[in-house]
Amino acid sequence: MRWTFSPVALLVLPLLPVPSAAQSAAPSSPVRWKASATGIQRAEHPDPARALGELVAFGETRRVLLRFERPLTEHSKRVWREAGVEIESFLGSNAYFARVDGKKIDRSTLKGLGGLADAAEIELDWKLHPTLVAGETPAWTRVPVDGASEIHCAVYITLHPSADLIRDGEAVVEGFGGRTVDFLESINGLVCEMPRSQIGALALSDGVQWVEPALPKLDSNSLNDSNRIVTQANQAQAAPYGLDGSGVTVLVYDAGFARASHQDFSGRLTARDSSGQISHATHVSATVGGDGSASGGQFMGMAPGVTIESYGFEDNGFSIFLYHNPGDFESDYDDAMNLHGADIANNSIGSNIESNGFPCVAQGDYGIMASLIDAVVRGSLGAPFRIVWASGNERQGTRCNVEGFGSYYSMAPPAGAKNHIGVGALNSNDDSVASFSSWGPTDDGRLKPDVSAPGCEVGGDGGVTSAGAGSDSQYVVFCGTSMASPTVCGLSALLLEDYRVQFPALADPRNSTLKILLAHSANDGGNIGPDFEYGYGSVRIVDAIELMRTGNFLEDSLADQGAIARYVVDVGVSDPELKLTLAWDDVPGTPNVRDALVNDLDLVVRDPSGVRHYPWTLDPLAPSNPSVRSQEDHLNNVEQVEVSSPTSGMWVVEVRGTSLPGGTQPFSLVSSHVLTDGPYVRIGFPLGLPTVLTPGSQTGITADIVAQNDTLQGTPVLFFRYDGGAFLSTMMVAVGSDRWTAFLPPPVCNATPEFYVGASGTISGTNTSPSTAPGDVHQAIVHTTQTVFADDFETDTGWTVFNEPSLIDGGWERGTPAGEGDRGDPFTDYDGSGQCFLTDNIAGNSDVDGTTRLLSPSFDLSASGDYYVSYARWFTNDDFDTDVMDVEVRDGGGAWVNIETTGNDGPWSLQTLRVNDFIPPSAAIQFRFSAADDPNDSVTEAGVDGFRIERRTCPVLDDCNGNGILDSDDIASGRSNDADMNGIPDECSPPTPPTKFGQPGQTPTNGGTIQAPH
Repeated sequence: MRWTFSPVALLVLPLLPVPSAAQSAAPSSPVRWKASATGIQRAEHPDPARALGELVAFGETRRVLLRFERPLTEHSKRVWREAGVEIESFLGSNAYFARVDGKKIDRSTLKGLGGLADAAEIELDWKLHPTLVAGETPAWTRVPVDGASEIHCAVYITLHPSADLIRDGEAVVEGFGGRTVDFLESINGLVCEMPRSQIGALALSDGVQWVEPALPKLDSNSLNDSNRIVTQANQAQAAPYGLDGSGVTVLVYDAGFARASHQDFSGRLTARDSSGQISHATHVSATVGGDGSASGGQFMGMAPGVTIESYGFEDNGFSIFLYHNPGDFESDYDDAMNLHGADIANNSIGSNIESNGFPCVAQGDYGIMASLIDAVVRGSLGAPFRIVWASGNERQGTRCNVEGFGSYYSMAPPAGAKNHIGVGALNSNDDSVASFSSWGPTDDGRLKPDVSAPGCEVGGDGGVTSAGAGSDSQYVVFCGTSMASPTVCGLSALLLEDYRVQFPALADPRNSTLKILLAHSANDGGNIGPDFEYGYGSVRIVDAIELMRTGNFLEDSLADQGAIARYVVDVGVSDPELKLTLAWDDVPGTPNVRDALVNDLDLVVRDPSGVRHYPWTLDPLAPSNPSVRSQEDHLNNVEQVEVSSPTSGMWVVEVRGTSLPGGTQPFSLVSSHVLTDGPYVRIGFPLGLPTVLTPGSQTGITADIVAQNDTLQGTPVLFFRYDGGAFLSTMMVAVGSDRWTAFLPPPVCNATPEFYVGASGTISGTNTSPSTAPGDVHQAIVHTTQTVFADDFETDTGWTVFNEPSLIDGGWERGTPAGEGDRGDPFTDYDGSGQCFLTDNIAGNSDVDGTTRLLSPSFDLSASGDYYVSYARWFTNDDFDTDVMDVEVRDGGGAWVNIETTGNDGPWSLQTLRVNDFIPPSAAIQFRFSAADDPNDSVTEAGVDGFRIERRTCPVLDDCNGNGILDSDDIASGRSNDADMNGIPDECSPPTPPTKFGQPGQTPTNGGTIQAPH
C-alpha cells in the first residue's frame, strides 16, 4: 500500500534544534502535533481568561487546549481544578489538554490566577494519527465483519485521563457502529474495531484523546557459549561471584510459549497460556536461563537458576486477525507480576516493518503501545517493573532507508518507548554491530538502543545456539536482537540476585537503576560516547555488578517543578575520570504530539571552580556524528556526564526538575565516586498546600524544612500577597523537629492569594518553595461551597414517580442497571455506587412507552447565595424523533420552569446549572425529570444519577485598603495602625479636621476637653 506522505517528512519535521530550558519554558513556540502542521501560538487576546470563558458555555463540561506562561506545578493544577479546570495530558510548550467545568469557572477567578497564555478549541487533526488523517487504512488493520457494507478496521484509542472507559469509551464506540476488543487500563485506552468512515466522528467525541491504527501483529525478532564470554556471564557464574539468577522470576513474552519439557529448563519454566509452542520462545527463554543440560553445559544461558514464566501473544478469540492487541500484553504482564511474582521481563518481539513490507513511515514512531510499555515500567500494574526489549532487525534490508540518513531512524514500534531497556545486537566474535540491528534515533530524536549485547556471530556457529522446540534436547541457531535482549535480561537476573545479597534491607532496584548500572559500565563501542548504533555500549555484567557493589548509586525523587537534588563528590588528584549516569522512568508520553519526553530532568555537574560539564548529546540531524558535551539534553530520559582527568576537589552534582508537568519524578543516579548529600535546604509540605481559602478565616501552612549537610540560618519566612503588589511576610514558628508553621491572613472575596516559603542555609544560602520564587508562587482561590443535598440513589431519599395516563410501560424506578445496554439503556450507573433511577429496568425488550416523571423531594434554598444543581443524565431514542427528556424546576406549587431539554444525547452526561438563572431560590424548590416516548413509536431509555445541590457564597468583608486582607487582621497583625481605635486602618480613616482650639482629645489651656465636632 502507499501512504500519502513521505517518511522523510515525518522523520525530519520533529527533529528541529532543541531549545534551551529557558526557551522551552516560553509559550511562543507551537505545539508539535504529530499529524498537523498547525500549532497554537501565544494568544494576541489581551484577556486569555475571557477567551477560555468564551469557549465553554455556562453549565457545559468540555475539553479544550490551554497553554500557560510556564509549566504548572502539582499545586497549581489543584488550584485550577478548584476553579473548574482539570489539567490533563501534557503536550509540550507548556500546553495541556484540559477539562473545563462551565458551572464552576469564573472569569475574575481565572484572571486572578494568572499564567494563562492561550486557549483554543481542540482540532480533529490533533486527535488522529497521520495515517488516518491521510485517509489510509493499513492492510493489517482491516477486519472482516459479516454483513458489513463498508470497511472495518482495528484502532487503538486513548481517552483523556478523567474520561470513563465504559461511558466515554465502549459506549461511544458502540454508538458509532464499532465494538471494543479489549481495554488498556494502564493508559485509559481501548482496542476497537470500527467502521472506517466513523473514525473521524468518533475522534470528535469529547472523551476521546487520540486514535491510531493498530500495530501489525508482533512477531519474533530473530533473523550461548560465546555470548557468555563476551558479556562476562561466565565470570559472574563462577567463583567468587557464583551467580545463577536463583530467586529471580523472569517473564518471557514472545510470539508463543516455550517448550517447558526441554531438558535445559529442568522444570523451572511454566507455559502460562495457549498461544502455541514455538522454537523462538524456547530459544529466547533458554538464552535467559537454560542450564545446558542437553549439551553438557555448553549452551547454558546467562542465568541458569532463574524461574521462567512463558507467555505468548494471543488474539481475543473473536476472530483471526493480523493486528496486535496490546490488551494481551497488559493482561499477561498483570498475571505474571501479580500472580506469579515476576521480577523482570524479556520481549523479543516487534513489528518487523522492513521484512514484512509494511509502510516504512511507522519506523521510529511513539504510539499507544509504547506509552503502555512506559506505563507498566512506571508502575501502572501495581508496582514499578523492569522490562528489557529487543530493538529490532530493521537493517536487514534497505527498502526503508531514509534519504540522507541511510539506516538510521530504523527503530520499529514499539521499540521506541522511553522507559524499557532497549537492546541492540552485536556479533559475539568481535563486539561489532550486527548488520541487521536497528539504529536510532526515534522520530523525535531520542537515543535508542540503550545498550547492546551479542545477538549473532560471524564465523563459529554463525549465530546464537540455544534450545529449540523440536524435541527435549534440540538446539537451534538464531541471529537477531531477539537473542541480544534475553542475553541482557539474563545478565540482569544475575545482578538482581547479587543486589539482594548486597542490600538485603532495600527493595529491588527500579528499572531506571538497572538501566544506569548497565549503561554506566558498558564497554564503549563505535564512536566515543553514546551513539545511535550501540547506545551506551556493549553490556559487561561483572563490571555492572562491581559498580553496584560500590554503593555509589541512589534512588531519589523530585516533587515538583524546579526542584533540585544536590550532591557532592570528592575527586582525588590522580583520578582518571569522573562519570555520572542519570535515568528516570518517565510518565507515558502523549501520542498526539511528536515529543515523547514529559518530565525533563537535567544532570548539572560543576567542578571546584564552578565550571559546568555537560552530558553527552547527539545530533539527530547528523546521526552518524560523534556525541558532544556542549549543551543540555532535553530529549532523553538518560543522561551521562563523563570528564577525563577531572580537577581534584569537591564537585557539585545536581539533578534538576527543569520541567515536571507529569508530577513527582523518581530518578536513579550512579557515580564513579562516592555521592554525598550536598548542602541544601529542602522544603516540603506534609499536610499539602491549600487550594481554597475561606473568606474571613486564616489558613495554616505547615512545612518540613530540613537542612542537608547544612545549618538552618535564622527563621523560615512565609511570604504572601493578596493584591498583586509587594509581598508581605510573617515569621514561621517551630512546632517540632524540622517542622514549622505560619498562617495566611484571612482573605476577602476578591483577593488573589499568592504565597511562598523561604529558608536560608549557612552554606547553600536562600532556598524557596517554589524553588523559582518569587517568579513562581503557590496560589489559592477564595470562596465557600456548601453541599445542600447529594444523592447517589443507594437509599430512598424521598423521590416520587408520577406516570401520565399515556404510559403503557417503562416508568422510572430505582435500581442497579439490568438491561446490559441491549436497547440503549445504561450499562452501569454513573457514579459507580451501584444504583440510579432509570426506565424499565429489565433485560430484553424493554423501554419507555408513554411519559413518566420523576419528582425530587422539596429543598430549602432560602439562604442567600448562588445555588448549583448537578446531575448525570442518560437519554437515548433510536428514531431520533421528537421524543425528549425534560428537566424542570418550580417554587412550591408554582408552575414548572424548563431548565434543560435533551433529545438523543446518548450515554451518561454530567450537567451543572445555576438555579438562580431560572427561578429565585426559596424554601420549597423541587425538580422534575420527564422521559417520553409519546407517541409510542421508538425505543427510548432514560437514566438519572449523581444528583447534587451546592450553595456558593462569599460574604462582603471589610477591606478598605484593598490589599485583599480583612481589615481587622491588618490591624491585629500590625500591618496597619489604628490610632483612633475605630476598627479601621488609619490609612483608610478620613483625617479629622482640627477645631479652633486644637485637635479633639487635647486639653485646652483653660481646662476641659476638646470634643470632636458633631
